Amino acid sequence: MIVDDEENLRSMLGAALRHHGFEVSSVADGRTALDAVGALSPDLVLLDVMLPDLDGFEVCRRLRAGGDRTPILFLTARDATDDKVRGLTLGGDDYLQKPFSLEELVARATAVLRRTGQGHEVRTVLTCGASRWTTTPTR
Repeated sequence: MIVDDEENLRSMLGAALRHHGFEVSSVADGRTALDAVGALSPDLVLLDVMLPDLDGFEVCRRLRAGGDRTPILFLTARDATDDKVRGLTLGGDDYLQKPFSLEELVARATAVLRRTGQGHEVRTVLTCGASRWTTTPTR
């Protein structure tokens, strides 16, 4: 789930993540994010810090205080060490500074999902005659 108030960024990130095999939903503010996490149970939240109502730090704090352990990857232009430490201390799983490359975002999202056990392993089986091959994607 993408939580960002910039519609163009939500759209671009959603398209890029879908291209890499992720299912994506998105919301534009913190209060809607809190409701959506409860309703959708996403595997990962990409959370902007600077939102129009509740900032991302407060969204994270409220989720963690309510017992929600959904992995959170902060996406933000705030680059001060204090902000990074605050986000991680509140329960964020990673912190990525804007601007960032889509490749790095996908790699970090995949790594967070792998570390937290949230990724869904999909196995593909190909059978040809008596031979059988099984592949497991990295995500």
